[in-house]
Amino acid sequence: MRVAKAASGASQQKPELPYGTPVPGKPGLVTSPFASDTGYVDVTGFPPGTAVEDPYTGKIFLTP
Repeated sequence: MRVAKAASGASQQKPELPYGTPVPGKPGLVTSPFASDTGYVDVTGFPPGTAVEDPYTGKIFLTP
């Protein structure tokens, strides 16, 4: 598991960003839409719809 960080201001403005997928039974954890087989991403504390950086790929996705 790795922890997500907030995306830069320019990346947050893209409405076509994909959403992470919540992990059943594990609040605050998601799987990345870009690397679903690499591990969980901890998005605890980020409100829904926040653009975050995938710690595995460096790509930006939205929190569910």
